[in-house]
Amino acid sequence: MQNFRTLIRAVETTSQLAELARSSQSYHFAVPTNTTVYLHVVDAEIFAARHDQPVVEVVAKVGAPFAWRVACEQDDAGVYFVAQRKPLVGQLAGALARAAFILTIPLDSHLILKLERARLSMQNLTGEFEFAPLPTTPLLKPR
Repeated sequence: MQNFRTLIRAVETTSQLAELARSSQSYHFAVPTNTTVYLHVVDAEIFAARHDQPVVEVVAKVGAPFAWRVACEQDDAGVYFVAQRKPLVGQLAGALARAAFILTIPLDSHLILKLERARLSMQNLTGEFEFAPLPTTPLLKPR
């Protein structure tokens, strides 16, 4: 019976630690027509969609929030959202520091994406898309 109680406590503690390591935050911006949305994300997954509301919404689902630097701002020209792993802490957190960003923008908004090592899924989008070529030189030099 003592082993069972110890096992239950260990499971509860693990569950509590996992919950502390996850965070979800929503950002909402009321925007005028023809606004620009700029998203710069590093090492994350992005889901982008359009809707018929005059609101930009970003839902950030971040593992190990202490390993991320997130900044957002709005001005007359548009909405800016940047999310990057902190250099050392993000590497140490490893797989715990995964993140997904769900971006929903108005139908008449311009979307600018700067992505680094990211996975992109787009829904209900129309337009021309151009993707820059990957660097031809290796990122890591062999020894």
